[in-house]
Amino acid sequence: MVFDSDRRVLLWPLPPEQRTSEGIGVGSTVYHAWLAYPDAEALRPEPAAASDALLVHRIDRGYLIRHDGTVVRQLIAGTEELLRAAYQTR
Repeated sequence: MVFDSDRRVLLWPLPPEQRTSEGIGVGSTVYHAWLAYPDAEALRPEPAAASDALLVHRIDRGYLIRHDGTVVRQLIAGTEELLRAAYQTR
């Protein structure tokens, strides 16, 4: 992560072999992601969005879980603000 004055300013795409502490990674089913993160927010595709996604946010961090409706295709770690912005970009 990259910080500026104690504020995280960089998103971190997780490599395909890395998993979250709850065991979710690229290749996991969306069903299992929902089980691991029942409070995740479903982000609906918008014209500028590259895919469906789940947004998992915690106090100081979160994950953007991009998926194709069935399988997790990408995981990105960062702050909620940056993850929402990343969702809007392709």
